[in-house]
Amino acid sequence: MLSKLKLHIPVFARMLSRDSEKMVSDVLCHLESKFDSFSVVPEFKVYKDINVQDFPELQRSAPYHLCMLATGGTESLCVDYAYMLHKCSPEKPIIILTHPNMNSLAAGLEAKAKLAYEQAPAHLFNTSDMPEMKSLFSVLRARDYLAQEGEQLGIVGQPSDWLVASDLEIIGSKSEVWGMRVRPDLISMKEVLDTYVEIPKTSPEVQKVVRYFISKDSKCAALETTDGRNRWLWDNARFCVALNKIVGRYNLFGLTLRCYDLIPRNITGCLAVSYLNDHGIPSACEGDIPAMITMMLAFGLTNQPSFMANSVHYSGKTLLLTHCTIPTKLTINTTLRTHFESGKGAAIQADLLNADKPWTLSRANLWENSIACEEVTARNVSAKSERRCRTQVYVEFESEQKLAGYMRETSGNHQILTEGAWTKEMLLYKELFVHCGVSVARTFNELSCVCRGFG
Repeated sequence: MLSKLKLHIPVFARMLSRDSEKMVSDVLCHLESKFDSFSVVPEFKVYKDINVQDFPELQRSAPYHLCMLATGGTESLCVDYAYMLHKCSPEKPIIILTHPNMNSLAAGLEAKAKLAYEQAPAHLFNTSDMPEMKSLFSVLRARDYLAQEGEQLGIVGQPSDWLVASDLEIIGSKSEVWGMRVRPDLISMKEVLDTYVEIPKTSPEVQKVVRYFISKDSKCAALETTDGRNRWLWDNARFCVALNKIVGRYNLFGLTLRCYDLIPRNITGCLAVSYLNDHGIPSACEGDIPAMITMMLAFGLTNQPSFMANSVHYSGKTLLLTHCTIPTKLTINTTLRTHFESGKGAAIQADLLNADKPWTLSRANLWENSIACEEVTARNVSAKSERRCRTQVYVEFESEQKLAGYMRETSGNHQILTEGAWTKEMLLYKELFVHCGVSVARTFNELSCVCRGFG
């Protein structure tokens, strides 16, 4: 679950009267009152100069370098602050907050231009623009969640052979992708299946999963027994429990699963992926790594699961998406069926709960560190085809040109459908936390203005 965003904001000023200090305090308090996901801790401190002893305190704005300019004349303070912290941690973005009075914006624009010239690009935000601040705080909260200590993403089995644009080469030897830690070693399918075998068929954990899915499909009440044809549901519930044990064993907060290896055992990963997504563990199937990263970003922004789906057909301004793994939190008219391609295991056929509303379609491109994302309207399919995966959804773009542009930009088959309009936040996350890390060209004693204690 996402926690409240707590920010330490250094406030830079050259001349600050009691009235102007109150004005800055009012700006921050107003932001706190508008967004319950944000708080300033501790009480902000005003800096009229930067000393060596300030450095550890200023670093507390990690995992991003954040400051607010209270007055004009703070350009050099801002630049020196950014140089110091960017030199030590160039992967963190520099974020400058301004307000409408006392030449705050003027100072921010000047400092931003200087930092860009010195290859330490900064990002300027206007605290009086509430939509802009909402996007920023959503992105910073997502970043805090995705970068939390002790959590990692798991790759369970090799990516599927047909995902030629999503294989392990895409991350190489990186231990962190888009600010998220990835477990360095694959988790073998053998380990998952060994865990599955060890779980009693009618254990309380398995019964809990069975009841969960029966509650989603009113036609399935008779499947609560383990006899005869109902065994398929229980075996797939056992796999849900097994995969959840893997999550706990390796302290995973997201994963991608090579699911087709399960089919010879007459089970599939569809229910397990759906179940984990429903319970706050973003999970992709087929071992798709970019899909996993995109689903993690979507969850970090929304605190809700998203739907990973195949791109099947497009015409005009409408794209058809299908898959068998949709999180049931997103659905109505849910039916448990067999997996489409194999006719085995268990899968989910459903309609969207909140169709005919704005959704966001997206996919991260890990080769180029970009993201395709577009706001769409999701619509349920009334006459579902037996020649396609079980859950089928139309997504309607604003225009044919928008759809064509998205299809040119997206970097693979699986698209991620997320409820709500989140394109601005996804692009901002990419801008702040993916395209950064350029080293600073100057050293401390080459600063444009001298900081006391350096030189």
